[in-house]
Amino acid sequence: MQPVDIKSAAPAANSQPPGKAIPFGAGVYNEAMHFLIEEAYLLDDGLFNEWLGLLADDVQCTMPVRQSFNRKKGNGFNDGMNWLFDDKGALTFKAQRMYTDSAFAEDPPSRVRRIVSNLRLHETAVAGEYLAQSYLLLHRSRGDAHQFDTFSARRDDILRKTDAGWKLAKRIVLVDQAVLGLANLALFL
Repeated sequence: MQPVDIKSAAPAANSQPPGKAIPFGAGVYNEAMHFLIEEAYLLDDGLFNEWLGLLADDVQCTMPVRQSFNRKKGNGFNDGMNWLFDDKGALTFKAQRMYTDSAFAEDPPSRVRRIVSNLRLHETAVAGEYLAQSYLLLHRSRGDAHQFDTFSARRDDILRKTDAGWKLAKRIVLVDQAVLGLANLALFL
């Protein structure tokens, strides 16, 4: 597989999807939704090594910084700044670090629930690859604190259907907050 330019991996916020829509209830739609639900389960339960098995070798994940612009000035994202910009090596390092004593921000681990919904699935120009646009609501509680973090975003994913099953090839997290109210980003979105 060719490395993918993350800027062209999925459309920017508020743009039109690239190909034919796959309707709710279609077989491939159900498979994609099942993949996203299973991914959330693995991450919520801290099964990071198993989660790594869902990633394509050329995976790229980014989360551009949200900015508050007037509508005529753009889509509200800064193309040059990212909260996250990870490839398979970086994601593997972060996931395996969670099993060590040096994951200070997540020891004891946070209790996290990811709710994935509103899936819109579209064909892309590449056979076997689909644009999966979904909403993510993440709830995280830490330690014995009675306050918790809430995080919401749209995710533009490229899901690849392979002989080994579905793989996440690209992810752009379009966060709703301009100022992240999280203590840290030591979690996977």
